[in-house]
Amino acid sequence: MTRQPHVHLLPACRRQRLALLVLLSLHALVALTMVLSQVRPPQIDVAEAGIPELTKVSNFLASLVYWQYLPGWALLAGLSGAAWGHLRYANSGRASPDRRERVARRYRRALVITLLSLPALKVQSILDLIVWPGAHTLAFLVCLPTTVYALWLVHCMQRFRRVPVPLLLTALGWGAVVAAGFGLTMNEWWRSFSTLHFPLPDNILDATRLKDIGLPMISGFFEELGKGAGVAILFLLYRRHFHSVVSGVVIGAATGLGFNFVESVTYMAAMDGSGAGFHFWARQVAGLMAAHTAFTAITGAAFGIARQLHSRPQQITTIALGFCTAAGAHFCNNAMLDYITKESHKWFTIGDTVNVLVLMPAQLLLFQGPLVVLYVLLVRRGLRSEAAGLRVALANLPDASRDAITEPEAAVLLSPARRFRLKVDALRAGANLRHGIAAYLRLARLHAAQLELATEHWHRLRGEADPSAPDEASSRARVQAIKAVLAGNGA
Repeated sequence: MTRQPHVHLLPACRRQRLALLVLLSLHALVALTMVLSQVRPPQIDVAEAGIPELTKVSNFLASLVYWQYLPGWALLAGLSGAAWGHLRYANSGRASPDRRERVARRYRRALVITLLSLPALKVQSILDLIVWPGAHTLAFLVCLPTTVYALWLVHCMQRFRRVPVPLLLTALGWGAVVAAGFGLTMNEWWRSFSTLHFPLPDNILDATRLKDIGLPMISGFFEELGKGAGVAILFLLYRRHFHSVVSGVVIGAATGLGFNFVESVTYMAAMDGSGAGFHFWARQVAGLMAAHTAFTAITGAAFGIARQLHSRPQQITTIALGFCTAAGAHFCNNAMLDYITKESHKWFTIGDTVNVLVLMPAQLLLFQGPLVVLYVLLVRRGLRSEAAGLRVALANLPDASRDAITEPEAAVLLSPARRFRLKVDALRAGANLRHGIAAYLRLARLHAAQLELATEHWHRLRGEADPSAPDEASSRARVQAIKAVLAGNGA
């Protein structure tokens, strides 16, 4: 009798295990901050400092930072124990292989959902939502169109093969949910830890001095770490879609847009929307394609570049340098904007209108503009590299793929303007609007399938084909199927 292989709780795929390790590492960092707060004795006893307000604030913050993690980790431990017992029972031969695999997938999905949801359950955000529900709703509705518009701009950066829209929305969701919650947890921890555990200045009333000094560095590092972890997980799970620096910038920028969306809503709704206008202008207009979008775009660019490197040390070094650039730029931006905001009133006197419309955009241009220029130049260079690579790939297609991409079609694929013109012509040639839109979408699907076939062939020529990518025969069959549909509809 053949012994059936056991099904384990951890995924069999190495990349999936690495992605899970990245997610667990965020929780390990939270646990490390817990340990630091417990093992280092406070430098000041706020109960004896004679400042009741400081005592209340410190106790309140300390009670809120980790409230959801300890019960969440207990739930994870319970789920893991139940999964271990259930799978052990199933592996003993009392269940079919399909049944065992379904059980493992269900437990695995429950564990991952719990790990993803814990950083988002922040008391501060929940309390703010309860206190000012109308302001949060209005801020959400106001920021949604600008964020969608920015996401569309990011999507349009891609002139050839494009990242699938569901993957782009996943990156946006990670930035809005997991990265935002993780960054807020780290910021709250620093506010509590720096106030209680570092030697304070001689003046005890200046208890927030160290907190304000270190917060730009803490927020710059951990916020970029939370967003970068999302880009890393998507890179591990969907590496074949990171085909160049362009796709890396797009996924990184989408992650930053998600973070920026949640941060904008939070600041706009604070104090029942008292500063909503300023924050909307600063975060959703003047700084929409800068700030978090630009910082994480650099991290994503590093992953896109690493995709085309063959040496593992070079890949790790490139990704580390990209993250350090993003975190360093984020820290410098926070520190300098905070410094100028505090000191500008000593230099000159200006009105609120000039400050909002002139001084603030000038600051963003000075401290965030270089990152915007950098990722735009990277996209420009990446598009040129893609065009050159596709030209080589289309010229060296195997004979079996010549019917899928003919020579005239190859010339069209290399020209985004000609592709757009063909789709517009198909739209206009339809008997009515519905038929025209259907023809437009079918032609767009054909171009996307042909570009995927050509891009994967380019990667094979470079020796960097991804094992998870569809083989050439499957891609070719997909192109032929779409062509058959177009021919049947008379397109």
